[in-house]
Amino acid sequence: MDKELISSQLIEKFGISSLNEMQNAVVEKWQDSKENIVLYSPTGSGKTLAFVVPILLEIDMPCYATQVVIIEPTRELVLQVTEVIKKLAPLIKTTPCYGGHNSQDERHSLSQTPAIVVATPGRFLDHIENGDINTRTVTTFVLDEFDKSLELGFSGEMRQIIRRLPSRLRTLMTSATIIKRVPDFIDISQYVTINFLRQYALSPQSRITTWQVSCSDDERILYLIRLLLSLPDEKTIIFVNQRDTAQLVFNKLTENGITAGLYIGTLEQSEREKVLSMFKNGSLLVIVSSDLGGRGIDVGDIKHIIHFEQPLTNEIFTHRNGRTARVDATGNVYVITGRDEVVAPFIKIDCHYNLSVAEALERKVPPRATIHISAGRKEKISRGDIVGYMLHNCPIIEVNEITGIDIFDHYSLVGVPREKAEEVVKTISPFKLKKQKVKSMIVEFRPKYVK
Repeated sequence: MDKELISSQLIEKFGISSLNEMQNAVVEKWQDSKENIVLYSPTGSGKTLAFVVPILLEIDMPCYATQVVIIEPTRELVLQVTEVIKKLAPLIKTTPCYGGHNSQDERHSLSQTPAIVVATPGRFLDHIENGDINTRTVTTFVLDEFDKSLELGFSGEMRQIIRRLPSRLRTLMTSATIIKRVPDFIDISQYVTINFLRQYALSPQSRITTWQVSCSDDERILYLIRLLLSLPDEKTIIFVNQRDTAQLVFNKLTENGITAGLYIGTLEQSEREKVLSMFKNGSLLVIVSSDLGGRGIDVGDIKHIIHFEQPLTNEIFTHRNGRTARVDATGNVYVITGRDEVVAPFIKIDCHYNLSVAEALERKVPPRATIHISAGRKEKISRGDIVGYMLHNCPIIEVNEITGIDIFDHYSLVGVPREKAEEVVKTISPFKLKKQKVKSMIVEFRPKYVK
């Protein structure tokens, strides 16, 4: 793929005029050395572009075979990486494969051979065993966030995948933490290490202020609510240690009139997709999350991280905080502690947050709303189709008011101003989208749990 085309797409789709130092280092080493690469760089530093750009620069065009396989530890990362690739290279067929949705749709997509496959380990292995993917043509293999894959217990699946890939293969591995020893089953005896952990170590922390919120042991949720009401209406993630606690906190916030989302592993996949989409487009400003969100939530303008419970390890603390102060932004971290609770040694407190004198702000309804449209990528719907459909049929909406369009297999989610949402739905409902009759409705987050 042409370098100038990628540069123009970076500007148009991401507003990036040039790659950062880490990304340039990976691109240059990938092109110059032809060796395998192990990249260490913190969350939020731009690792996805660091491996996507060099891959696209070297992909053979036209594409008649699967050339690249990218393995991700979570469904959310599969979707995020696929989205980046499709923005940079819309003409290069890229197929995401992950559990939690219809595998037949994936099989159909794979039958029209993609150049790039982005997948979770288990689902990719299923497709190999079913003969849906021809791995003999693969020339590039990416293990993104491989430390997380090992942590989640995917060693067995990755071992089987690597056995089925060609032996002459370039491999690029990324991690936000140092791995003392690359597992033997990952066959890269010779590789170049690019380590940007030290360079980035002080940068994000210098943009974060860490506050301690002291509370009575039996009033932790009350103090959380008071803390939320004292903060401006900006995107906030509340982290807890257990799924049951996340559900409890979510329920208590909802009972107290605070609009919130929930992000845990026991949600149906469609619910996790919905909550992330609503969070990105501003329909939700608060999310309660287990540590799944420490890697799975990739939203650029999160301002506040609240540790309802102290994390168990420094690594978890780092990944949670990595959701805020991304790139050049600043952020705030709040650690709620009980009366006799000792702050973990890896947590450095900058200030104490005094709730007794904090001025409580009125919690407003989120300024955006999300509209569900019953057609998606399998119905050949694009973002341009949705924007045109809404602008052509609804005179009250402006193009700059339509944001956060996310297109899934059989539905799409669109962010619009809340005060216009009902009128938009009413106005567009009688009309067809690309000659298809679709249903439109305003969606609210009411989680359905996976038993």
